[in-house]
Amino acid sequence: LLPITSSSTYGTTETYNDNTMGPEDSLETLLRTNDHLSVLRYIRAHKLREPHLVVRHGTLLLNISPSGEFSPRKLASSSLGNAEKLSALEQLCISSLEVGNLPLAESCLDALLLVGGNSNGTATAGAAPLITKESTRYRKLLALCLESSTDYDGALKIYDALLKENPANSHAARRKYCILAARANDTTASSSSISQWEESSSEAQLKAYSALNDYLQHHPGEVTAWNEMAEFCLSHSDYKGAAYCYEEVILACPLDSDVHTKLGEVYATIGGIDNLKMARKHLAQAVNLNGANLRGVWSLVAVAESYLDEVERGSGGKGGSRGGLRELEEESVAVAKELVLHCGEKLMGFYKGSGRGLEKVVEQVLKDCSQAL
Repeated sequence: LLPITSSSTYGTTETYNDNTMGPEDSLETLLRTNDHLSVLRYIRAHKLREPHLVVRHGTLLLNISPSGEFSPRKLASSSLGNAEKLSALEQLCISSLEVGNLPLAESCLDALLLVGGNSNGTATAGAAPLITKESTRYRKLLALCLESSTDYDGALKIYDALLKENPANSHAARRKYCILAARANDTTASSSSISQWEESSSEAQLKAYSALNDYLQHHPGEVTAWNEMAEFCLSHSDYKGAAYCYEEVILACPLDSDVHTKLGEVYATIGGIDNLKMARKHLAQAVNLNGANLRGVWSLVAVAESYLDEVERGSGGKGGSRGGLRELEEESVAVAKELVLHCGEKLMGFYKGSGRGLEKVVEQVLKDCSQAL
């Protein structure tokens, strides 16, 4: 859900500068000319996720072998400025983790301390180090390396310390949630009994939920986090909570047909006349945004039918004496009936010529729906 970013800006609190302006040439041109520095700058500036390219050109630029071996003397004598070296090393460290090269990532950490501990590439007495083991950006990279080596407890300790220093640290909060969510989704029953495993699983899910909730409190505009929270609520049958989360997602993605479909289905699951009307509204919008949304069309038919059944029950059934609800919902009932007929025609267009008798089955289903009106 929340991948490691390849950007070197990284929410840092350190003071060295990084030229994030990418070169004017295209990436293809830079690759043809083997301009290693410009390739890395281009990928950083355009926020591309190209870990294999970064590893190939980063190791050549910094004189580090793919196995992680490097010469401190050659690194210090490089013509690159320290700020550019640090940016490239961070970029290379993250990309090496993405391709599963942990030794290379650990070597980048060592090189960061070597370069960041000097002011101009050589040891200078009294010079303030750019990077230390207590630096925020160094600890972020160290925690990622610990994650890659499956030392999740060690990574969590670092993320907790970073969040204690700055509760709004988005990177630490995201990575903490990812670790806890992975543990919560672990279905391996390692406990001595099923009951003990279920208890530990529930505790892990509660921790993951708490971490995600804390993240949303400090970053309420994070759409992917709201979507993740919606999925979490659905997995625990909290449909009202899921509806709230999807509403937040729609605020940022009002033209996403799939989100409208999911929200409509959630409202339909909650039930009740008002919720069914809300479901119908979102499903109609989903079909309007994407006419090929087959799931949305079928859901709209089902919701319209459920709404009509709910009105009938509230009115005492067909021919019942309590017709007040039917009269109040007269206009909405007419809309629901039209939707069933309209969606039926749309579905027949989808399945026309599909073969294997599927078209006849769909036609019979829709015929039964129309007769029920």
